[in-house]
Amino acid sequence: MNFTYTSYPNQVFFGKGKTAELPTILADYKKVMAMGEERWASQINSVSDTLGKDKLYYFPEIIQHVPQSLVDKAMVKLKEEKPDVLLAFGGGSAIGLAKALALETKLPIVAVPTTYSGSEQTNIWGISSEEGKTTGKSMDVMPKVVVYDSELTSGLPLSLAVTSGMNAMAHLMEAIYAPNGNPVTRHHALLGVEKIKSGLEEVAREQKLTEQANIDIQFGAYLAGKCLCEVSMSLHHKMAHVLGGSFKLEHSYVHTVLQSFVLNYQWEYLSKEIKSDFVQVLGAEPAHKLQELSAKAGGPTDLKSIGFKKEDIDKAVDTVLAKPYENVAPLEKSKLVEMLQHAYEGSLEG
Repeated sequence: MNFTYTSYPNQVFFGKGKTAELPTILADYKKVMAMGEERWASQINSVSDTLGKDKLYYFPEIIQHVPQSLVDKAMVKLKEEKPDVLLAFGGGSAIGLAKALALETKLPIVAVPTTYSGSEQTNIWGISSEEGKTTGKSMDVMPKVVVYDSELTSGLPLSLAVTSGMNAMAHLMEAIYAPNGNPVTRHHALLGVEKIKSGLEEVAREQKLTEQANIDIQFGAYLAGKCLCEVSMSLHHKMAHVLGGSFKLEHSYVHTVLQSFVLNYQWEYLSKEIKSDFVQVLGAEPAHKLQELSAKAGGPTDLKSIGFKKEDIDKAVDTVLAKPYENVAPLEKSKLVEMLQHAYEGSLEG
């Protein structure tokens, strides 16, 4: 055995009702700047009441993709309030805003995720402008503490729970065969696949997000975010970001549809050991199993149904190939076009 593994340090609190521990977690700080959509105002105000007068400032404006204009507005308030810690309460957009502020101020982040996004476990930041989205990596944006409370994700709409869970599954899939992978991350990824699979199967059976399904998917999503930070992502993520960014398709829907077809594309180039891992956690014909998981739980299974146009296939492939990156299988235009044609129709058999 011979490998290199980098562990990214943060403290995790996981369990039902864990947000009750936030005042204790934040007690040693002089001033908290909290950010989150207004639907989380009661939870944030509860923390404020427990901490005491003037110990928490709440910034309620959250916008998807973290526009620079919002970062600038929040930074003005930050300089007025002079916090020594940031509390991000919400999904990837709220956590993304905290990261944008931490990038400049180096303030620590306490993250309370309310979706399965995984952003809370990464050192990846992103800020959008009229010119597009700028992303990067910095340990300054890595949350110091993450609090997972299943009560906060229990109310997710079923369709969002399914596609958000499948989005996390995509991180896990690519972590299993990552070119710079290692046995530690792969073990976590396989466990994450087991948990999300179990949760989505429960959703399919009950046609609702049961308490156990929610906990399983949330735990799998935590591991997915961790894996996303530890190893590089490949074809699936490059293709998903191109389809989402260039063709304005919903992010989690693209991830949900694509992963079956990408796994098919990679399959013959995977080692026997990794193929065996996929079969062990997903069952025979893993690519079909991923598509089946989405279909039975009510998620999308083809690009056509989520708004992608067949005539854009060539343009999408050209965009993906414009910047070379490491991938398990060789990146060949004709084969990638064929893969997207299959994904457009939703047929793994072609």
